[in-house]
Amino acid sequence: MKPVNKPLKLVEWLQETKEIENKDPESAIKEYKNIVSRFPLNETAYNRLMIIYRKMKIPEQEMSWINKGIRVFEQKFDAGKAHSNAKVTSLSKSIVRSVGLTDKKGKYYFQPQPVARWQKRKELLEKRMK
Repeated sequence: MKPVNKPLKLVEWLQETKEIENKDPESAIKEYKNIVSRFPLNETAYNRLMIIYRKMKIPEQEMSWINKGIRVFEQKFDAGKAHSNAKVTSLSKSIVRSVGLTDKKGKYYFQPQPVARWQKRKELLEKRMK
């Protein structure tokens, strides 16, 4: 199987990699890992890696990619909470609290996507692995 052409745009790179999944899953895994290394916030690459490992019946690797995805996206969302200007941070917290997205301590009532979906996937996988 010939390697995927690297100068492609991300969308094309993802499409070509998806096309080779069924024929050569190992090459697809390498390509998705390359995508994740170059674009760490690409949700599609994480999802496809999880799916491939599930199809290959390698739950340890699937769990590993679930955890990596959750960690990366939680860091992204946590980084967005703080602002260098204290007034902006205070106003943002007040707005979020007033629309009912957080409790009085500032803890969110929900988890943003894709983290919530991956948490559920993790719980199901943990049950299966027992």
